[in-house]
Amino acid sequence: MSESSAQKTFDEVCQRIESAASLLVISHARPDGDTLGAMAGLRRAARSAGKTVAMVLPDRLPVRYEFLFPDERPASVSRFEALAGEADVIVVLDTCAANQLGGLPDKLAAIKAKVVVIDHHATPGQIGDLQWIDTSSAATGILVGDILAELGWSVDRQTAEALLTAILTDTGWLRFANTDSRCLRMVADLLDRGVRLDVLYRRIYQNDRLERIKLMARVLDGLELHGDGRIAVATICREDFAATGARPDETENLVNEALRMGSVEVSLMLIENADGVRVSLRSREIVDVAAIAERLGGGGHTRAAGVQLSDSLEVVKDRLLHACQQLLAEASGRSAGGGGRKRGG
Repeated sequence: MSESSAQKTFDEVCQRIESAASLLVISHARPDGDTLGAMAGLRRAARSAGKTVAMVLPDRLPVRYEFLFPDERPASVSRFEALAGEADVIVVLDTCAANQLGGLPDKLAAIKAKVVVIDHHATPGQIGDLQWIDTSSAATGILVGDILAELGWSVDRQTAEALLTAILTDTGWLRFANTDSRCLRMVADLLDRGVRLDVLYRRIYQNDRLERIKLMARVLDGLELHGDGRIAVATICREDFAATGARPDETENLVNEALRMGSVEVSLMLIENADGVRVSLRSREIVDVAAIAERLGGGGHTRAAGVQLSDSLEVVKDRLLHACQQLLAEASGRSAGGGGRKRGG
């Protein structure tokens, strides 16, 4: 998309949101900090501007992000049709992939003209007539912040805290490669609204249940290394949840633990669920895990991606290991030949 085309799309998104009397904000299954921070921030600012705002999630609200919704939790998909019928505009945040929306894609397709998508993932998809996809943005929370600034809507401390949650969780607390000057400028502006980063960090990362800690211990104890220690594979079976009492939403960020080891270039986490296996992929520098995920029907970013597969754990592991080993071999070949070029992510 050209710069002029992107600006036109941004202007259209702002106009659609500003002109709507009522909004329905939805996002993807397995919601993370960016998803929920962007949702909570947009909802609070829109309500302050006099809008009626409802929210729907196709999954359970993770424990660690409950603080973002102190007075009202997002509704379940069972209420989507009723809420969508009342809304002037339906805002889809942090995804443009229909397969990440649980049972909503068919229902959205019937009212596509009302759907506005705001996302920063490159995964192809067309779930709304108006889609603002900015892959240069470190987080969807930044895109929501840009909209609020353009509309001149109030950003109080709680709204700022929500947007900071979005940005900081998607940038690894400003340590990932997607952290840029645009991101830092917005963080600085939001901090001026009175948010304390130490308090926010404790709320998100130092507020775990004992059950999650027990699950982490089992994950690390069963960690496998492949490819001369360059590929780490962690597996979580349904019995692991039963044994520890942990919930599926408490697996967030566990895939990053293996990257503490200096030798690991790619970290894979395979989580068994009722529909098969949910895979989270992370890489340090030279492997494009989004390319792997997209081949299998998923998507994400160059350094962080995911996919849901219906095969068994062993079949999924073999497929992913083969793909990762192939990409690592290709990268090593380019490096040895002196013609390699690193991709940012």
